[in-house]
Order: sequence, then structure tokens, then C-alpha cells
Amino acid sequence: MDALIALLVAVAASFIGSLQAGLVNTAVLAATLRHGRNVARSTALGGSLPEILYAGLAFVAANRVLAYTEHWGITPGRISGVVMVGLGLYIALVMKPFHIKEEVQVRSGFRRGMVLGLMNPQLALFWCGVRLAMEAMGLQAYGWGALAGFSLGAFIGAMALLLLLIRLGGHMRERMADKTLIRLFRALGVVLVLAGAWAWVAG
Repeated sequence: MDALIALLVAVAASFIGSLQAGLVNTAVLAATLRHGRNVARSTALGGSLPEILYAGLAFVAANRVLAYTEHWGITPGRISGVVMVGLGLYIALVMKPFHIKEEVQVRSGFRRGMVLGLMNPQLALFWCGVRLAMEAMGLQAYGWGALAGFSLGAFIGAMALLLLLIRLGGHMRERMADKTLIRLFRALGVVLVLAGAWAWVAG
């Protein structure tokens, strides 16, 4: 059950997190417009695989943070609450919709996608926040099964979003306006801030 919960949470978090502007999103859109869907899918696959690495590292790191703070009498609710508030403020105030930048060139498909994905180590911090947020919400996830589910979910969510971008291609901006995405980010951010504040008080 821990593995399934970790998988579902990671899929949702990865999909939403991938909506922000990024090198991989831009490269996949450019590949769709200039080189066709096959190259775009290859780029998307390469760009999504690093999610497995960063999510896995963050999962292990977050669990160690929880274990360490427990020795100091700091409850999971307190540490998770702080992280959730920070993550919520970031999503609500910083994250912006991606933009199609046709000037970006995509030539090497899978390899280029992977390089671009690896160039985003801040993903580890994002996934660490997601794992700690799970703990604050009472969603415990420990063991190799949960680690595998969390990492796989991160890949699936990112890949699903990129495949959606490929499908919509140049019409993405027409189908989903910036204002709609900004409202989504702000609503999600507010929910996380409130949940984080509640976790801190309850902890």
C-alpha cells in the first residue's frame, strides 16, 4: 500500500510540477514543431528519466531528515509544515506557465532530453519537499517498495505532461491560457501553505 500511495502522489506532483517553465518542456515543444512527434517523444523520454534519479535521492534524504529530527524531539508535523509552507509559497508566487520558444533547437533527441533533465538538480529539493509533505498529511512511505513507487511516479507524471505537450503542440497556449495556469498554481500554493500551517500547529 505504501508503494501505491507513493506512486500516486508522485505522479500528481510530477505532472503539476512539470507545468512550470523548463528546459525540457521547451525542448520537447521545439522538437514537436520542427522535427515531428518521433523526435519529440525521444526527447521527452530522455528528459523524464532524470526524475527517477532525483526523486529517489530526495526520498532517501527526506526519510533521513525525518529520522534525524525525531532524535531532537522535532515532530514530523513541524518539519513537514515548514517545508510545505515554503513549497506552497514557491508554487503560488514563483511558478509560471511555460512558453513556446521556437528558437530553441533540438537535434539529438533522447540524449539532449536527458542532458537537459540532468541540468535541473533543484528537482531533488522539490521531491524532498513532496516526500516531507506526504508525512505531514499522514501518508507514510518507507521501504524499497515505496522508494520504487515514488521514483516511478515522478517519471510517469513528467512523461505524461510531456506527451500532452507533444499532442497539443503549437496549440497549447490557445487551449490553456496563462491566467488559468496561474490560478491553478496559486490555488495549489494556498492549499499547501494552509496544510503546512496546520501541520505545524498540530505537530
